[in-house]
Amino acid sequence: MNKIILLIVSLFLTAIVAHAQSVKITGTVVDSLGTPVPMANIIAYGSNNTMGAFGITNTEGRYQLLNLKKDSTYVLKVSFLGLKPIEETVSKIQADMVKNFIMLDGADQLDAINLVYEMPVTIKGDTIVYNSDSFTNGTEQKLEDVLKKLPGMEVNEDGDVQVEGNTVEKVFINGKEFFEGDTRLATKNIPADAISKVEVLKNFNNVGQLKGIGNDQDRVAINIRLKEGKEKFWFGEITAAGGYGNDEARYQVQPKAFYYSPDLSINVLTDFNNLGIPAFSFRDFSRFTGRSFSNTRNTGSNIDTDTGGQGISLFRANQAVNIESKFAALNTSLKASETLDLNGYVILSSTDTEDRADSRREFISSGLVDESETFSTQRNQQALFKLGADYKPNANFTLDYNGQLNITDVEQLSDRLSLRAEPQEDGSINNIVEDIDQVNSQRPIVIDQNLNMYYTGGERSIFSFEGRYVDQEEDPFYQAIRNIRDTQDPEPFDGRLGLAQQDPYNINQGNLVDTKRLDAKLDYWYILNKISNINLTVGTILTDQSYNSNIFQVLEDGTTNNLTQQEAVNNVDYNYTDLYAGLHYKIIKGKFTVTPGFHIHDITTRDEQNGIVNEIQTTAFLPDFNVRYDIKSSQSLNLDYRQTIRFSDVENYAQALVFNNFDRLNRGNNQLEGAIDDVLSLNYRNFNMFNYTTIFGRISYTKQRDAIQNNLTLDGINQVSAPINSIFDQENISGSGTFSREFGRIRTGISSSITYSTSNNIINDEVLESNNLIHSYTLSTRSNFDKGVNFDVSYSISFQDTENGTIENQFTTQRFDINADWQIGKSLRLEADYNLSLFDADAGNQNFDFLEASLFYQKPDSKWEYKVAATNLLNTEAIVNANFGQITTSVNQNFVLPRYFYLQVRYDI
Repeated sequence: MNKIILLIVSLFLTAIVAHAQSVKITGTVVDSLGTPVPMANIIAYGSNNTMGAFGITNTEGRYQLLNLKKDSTYVLKVSFLGLKPIEETVSKIQADMVKNFIMLDGADQLDAINLVYEMPVTIKGDTIVYNSDSFTNGTEQKLEDVLKKLPGMEVNEDGDVQVEGNTVEKVFINGKEFFEGDTRLATKNIPADAISKVEVLKNFNNVGQLKGIGNDQDRVAINIRLKEGKEKFWFGEITAAGGYGNDEARYQVQPKAFYYSPDLSINVLTDFNNLGIPAFSFRDFSRFTGRSFSNTRNTGSNIDTDTGGQGISLFRANQAVNIESKFAALNTSLKASETLDLNGYVILSSTDTEDRADSRREFISSGLVDESETFSTQRNQQALFKLGADYKPNANFTLDYNGQLNITDVEQLSDRLSLRAEPQEDGSINNIVEDIDQVNSQRPIVIDQNLNMYYTGGERSIFSFEGRYVDQEEDPFYQAIRNIRDTQDPEPFDGRLGLAQQDPYNINQGNLVDTKRLDAKLDYWYILNKISNINLTVGTILTDQSYNSNIFQVLEDGTTNNLTQQEAVNNVDYNYTDLYAGLHYKIIKGKFTVTPGFHIHDITTRDEQNGIVNEIQTTAFLPDFNVRYDIKSSQSLNLDYRQTIRFSDVENYAQALVFNNFDRLNRGNNQLEGAIDDVLSLNYRNFNMFNYTTIFGRISYTKQRDAIQNNLTLDGINQVSAPINSIFDQENISGSGTFSREFGRIRTGISSSITYSTSNNIINDEVLESNNLIHSYTLSTRSNFDKGVNFDVSYSISFQDTENGTIENQFTTQRFDINADWQIGKSLRLEADYNLSLFDADAGNQNFDFLEASLFYQKPDSKWEYKVAATNLLNTEAIVNANFGQITTSVNQNFVLPRYFYLQVRYDI
């Protein structure tokens, strides 16, 4: 621990010393009339035409060039689109100095100077263009490595990209969407050496006709421009690896190929490995299958029609003991004619996962403690097919279609050992050891089709139609075999199921869910003038679901005991109808943009089961209000309020029992109404190109009325739940903030977040108030030197305080991360990643750390790269985390991938 702190302090001191030994040049840039020139580029070139520093002028025309070397000579080059560039030499600079520049008209000179050097940053309307070579040092492997070094950009562990605090919605390559704009597949796969420029598209809207009429100021996309000579070409890489770990041979085969031309793009990604790298995770799957093709305003109402995934765990790479992945994907875009573009993809994935987890659950109402050990295996196979077409005969009409077929086959087997001490009414303790074997499987098929049309009827009228039709079939199956050791098993759930007496009990449930859903919405905008418009909306959501389930028991002799009583069989037809209309008005007054509006919904839920028809009608007036204050072009304050209403799907209306977990029965409630959320948020964003400072802050308050929550009956670990509209309001308030700034080649940052929530749970007819407070803080610094060692260091601490009924718990987690890469000469590079976590809980403390290292060898200009790597060098066995739930507070220990060694060879195509 002391060594880690000493290392962090040493890195900070190194950065401070390096900064103290440098000099800077500051000044102003004005035109011939003395007017400040904002967003001009000032570059200091040293010997061999290497860039020593560069700066961007702010709105007052001020600039600064930092971290210049003493006693060095620099050539200062000043450029701005439309003005004559300036070049001036400063020799043997010894101390900080001031240099002011006057730029004269001379747009005809710009092309000539661009042949000599590239401006690091240029602004073209709503587009910021970064020249990637101005920010990189040649050690970057993928797109994410490049983006991390660009001012105002961040890439998290999942590959999500943020620009000035805004999440990037889409990624384009040479103007063509890359795998539906999925940022992770782009950041993890696009080779860094193919990138010439990164274009940040601010105020983004996928439909040009809608740009500016809504509130798109915080929407962002990025477009990657490939290097010259690669406008019509194949590129890519072939990677192969072999190694050893956990008493097995380890391998990876990963060919990737990319083709781009003005009329056709083809992207091929493959990955076959047992190194524990999930090539296509559940989160990736959700990004593709859960994507919305709507480009217009949310209407405030929704119904959750995704009933899949019942009881199936979603493993992560750092929470499994073995992962074997097979992945292949093809994405293509074709310009069929001047008016028609075609696009599509095929994604095939198969992941086999082995998992071990230990858990300690404490039940809120009884104080019962359940300690368990679970071993699981899962096979997750997925196939996604998509075909799309964009038809744009002229600037006034756009028609696009997207059709998607998703097929999934998931099976999970788990063995659980439960140890618990159950208090008895006479005060004694009943010690129980129970073996629980489980099977979860499902094979859903989803057909998802979208048709959107946008038409400009004149200077003042814009129409849009957006339609979506989903046909979804699911067949979840669940089996649990429960066996209490050394005793005749009592019937689970206090005899509610009416099972035949067995030892052990083998309980099963089959389900069949068929969903058909239609969303259709028509919008009309009337443009009053350049600063205001009116938006009228009409639409509908029509959902038809059928749900059939039956619980049955497999007896010791292999025969089946079908439970035919009404409580064990569901046969439900459920319809949800939402007819709505909306009105919004947008006006710009100076730096303020104000958008008030509302939607009116007429919603009917209708279910038929056991020969009885039940119908509930709801009328909802849902207001929303947005005020934006643009302090500067890159500084804004945004206040947003909206009211929404959410309804449940058919399973929560089915009145018979549903068995989807060994210790849980659910019963629906066909009297459920919609849960209403009032959400108020305030966002602040500020990005200063002058000193590369990014500030982002957010505070949000949510109040949920008629919340849908479970009324629970507990008997030991067994629970029976039924959803109700709670009479108690649920409240949540959260806030977060980040501050980052670049000092030459060093980027530092600090961030924090806090969340406080309060709710009321009903357990065994007793109302228990729950309060949860989580607050965390992070410090980080990252370097980007041209030579030597670069580092990325962060420290974070998180506190969680829970008060759940009569039980109070406190958790504290600290984490240190140190990532370093060292360029050794021209051919060798060493990378190392180390992180240490310190977990402190009432139930005990636990520390765990991880170390990974890689040594790369690649001769200059060679297409071959060799890598020797080791994962989990410290052979850490498990990680620990805490969870706060409605009925339990738990501490979980998830076992992780063991140590692997492997040799990897990569050839660049």
